[in-house]
Amino acid sequence: VFEGRYVPSRFFLLETVARMPYFSYITMLHLYETLGFWRRSADVKRVHFAEEWNEFNHLLIMESLGGDQSWWVRFMAQHSAIAYFVALLALWSISPTLAYKFSELLET
Repeated sequence: VFEGRYVPSRFFLLETVARMPYFSYITMLHLYETLGFWRRSADVKRVHFAEEWNEFNHLLIMESLGGDQSWWVRFMAQHSAIAYFVALLALWSISPTLAYKFSELLET
């Protein structure tokens, strides 16, 4: 899809999608806390927030380089991120370990 295209566009898409594991983990931790399943997640949430903040800064760099200028890049990035987010929520509801492993496999 990005063969011969502007390189920051590809990285804009990747950085947009790369934030989703941390959003989904924090979302599910909030749900577990709300339902009373797990109360000891403050440190885990802090780590995931810091990792998401790091990805956010990468995304800002790609935006400043013009990676988000094409409408189809933004469209692909946003829709890929939403699909990945929903998939991770589903995996997390089955098994948090499975969601982590899936994210690790996708990143490598």
